[in-house]
Amino acid sequence: MASTSKNSAGAVTATVASSTAIVAFLASGYFYIRQVRRKSRRYGSLAYLPNSSDENSASVITAAVRTAISRGGVSPSAISALSLRGQRAALPPMPPHWSGFIRCLQDPCDATSNPEGYVALCLAENKLCTELLATRLMSSGTAVSAFSDSIVYGYNGFLGLPAAREAVAYLLERRFLFAGQGGWSPPSTSRAGRHRHIQPIDLERDEPESLLSNDQNGVFAAPDRPQSPGPDPDRVDPEHCALGAGVASLLSHVMFVLTELNDAILIPAPYYASFESDLQALAACTPFPVYMENPRLGPNIDDLDRAAALAEREGLTVKALLLTNPHDPLGVIYRPQVMLNAISWARSRSMHTVVDEIYALSVHRRDSGFESVIRVLNNDLGDDVHMLYGLSKDFGASGFRVGMLYTHNTLLLAALANLNIFSGVSHPIQMILAELLTDDNFLDGFLDDVRAQLVWSHAICTQKLEEMVVPYEVAEAGLFVYVDLSVLLPEPTFEGERKLARLIEDAAHIVLTPGEYMRERKPGHFRICYSWVTPEVLEIAMERLSYLVKKIRRYGADGLDPKSLRDVTKAGMLMGMRRTPSINLAELTNKKSSP
Repeated sequence: MASTSKNSAGAVTATVASSTAIVAFLASGYFYIRQVRRKSRRYGSLAYLPNSSDENSASVITAAVRTAISRGGVSPSAISALSLRGQRAALPPMPPHWSGFIRCLQDPCDATSNPEGYVALCLAENKLCTELLATRLMSSGTAVSAFSDSIVYGYNGFLGLPAAREAVAYLLERRFLFAGQGGWSPPSTSRAGRHRHIQPIDLERDEPESLLSNDQNGVFAAPDRPQSPGPDPDRVDPEHCALGAGVASLLSHVMFVLTELNDAILIPAPYYASFESDLQALAACTPFPVYMENPRLGPNIDDLDRAAALAEREGLTVKALLLTNPHDPLGVIYRPQVMLNAISWARSRSMHTVVDEIYALSVHRRDSGFESVIRVLNNDLGDDVHMLYGLSKDFGASGFRVGMLYTHNTLLLAALANLNIFSGVSHPIQMILAELLTDDNFLDGFLDDVRAQLVWSHAICTQKLEEMVVPYEVAEAGLFVYVDLSVLLPEPTFEGERKLARLIEDAAHIVLTPGEYMRERKPGHFRICYSWVTPEVLEIAMERLSYLVKKIRRYGADGLDPKSLRDVTKAGMLMGMRRTPSINLAELTNKKSSP
């Protein structure tokens, strides 16, 4: 009898334990699914890349990798042979429209020989200046400078060769620190009177209202930064400059050094799509969008506060602010006060600010209003502001893999000196860089010509958009136009945006960058990159897009059948009958105006 009682008690205990385990399992599953759904709502349909500290990250990463890689014929055993870090790295970093770009490479449009080919308007590269740059670099003297010095054949400091770092410092000093708007700076430019007097404030003592300007973008006045001891305000020190294999590599390394696993990086949205992989692949931090009341003006204090609070509610530590100026994809320029406000806000929270100025010399007009953060801060960056630049955009040389970092944080530079052994710039390229960046006669003419070509292609693009009567952001800089095609969506969702993107690719043979992959909140936005193709091909592409837009408005996106779309790619073949009106390039770029 006693034995039966004990057995019954044991069964009850086992049942209770089993029930408790099931409840715990279901509860944990519920909270995990809720967490993933919350992230999904923020990130849209983009793949959620869990950080290695996330619970169940191993199974989530493995499942994602199996799904993604198996499509390419990779066996499960090969996937299992990778570490979790390797599996994470193997996740496709590019958005789906990248496959469309590959089609453009395989069957490119040519105005004469292949007018119905594919047109890539999704890649922010400037191919308009390739011939100019190539002609300069193919001179015999440049080849000699690249290979004649014995220094190029051996190891050296991994922050860059002395000659290359000095050339970077010269470029930043002349065309960023003491330049007029848009990088124009004659050799005789006076350095006197360049520095602003900034009123000191106490972020803890002063009332919030006292920290706001009369600007509608109401934001902090900038705190006074100590002038001594510190950097020479009239000189960019080569010791504070570093080279790396592209801005993406340097950005990844900088965040690897400055942040911990899972830390959030605030980025005004919409933003450059590849920031997702740049920040996550190695640094394993979390890009977090800052949605703004007025994206053209840039982030204000309320915008930044809201984003930081949302990130913290999701359990993230906000560690840095990443600003792109001029902005990608909007093509706008953040004015100096906006930059000062954002940096002051970040400093009030002991955060770092990284400023990506990769489009600094691609402003469209001399009176653009652009000023480098180096100039805005009077060349006193402190240890918490770091500036990035590279050759990929303004020089159309992304294949050179040259990025530049300017920082006054010596510990960051020391860390980068160790990390850069994995991503340094080859010494011959550094010697070419040293010659190129100090050739003022060439650069003055080159940058003027490049801007003129950008303005021309921008006009071709926007004139056609005006004819289509679709909204777009008026670009002040960069290589693209941000357009709103939301009225053409079959449904007002990101799925509708994906359907429209596929229709444009399949029917018009044009590939655009969808706003979804740049953290745009409203479905239907696209980035049109107009400098990857010649003006002739751009005209063909815009004529096709215009013709497709007319069909969508007449029949609806869902009312089009393959037969009705057969003639879309032929729409641009008779462009000789409707050429873009001639454009006065000198007038558009203000070449005759004083700096």
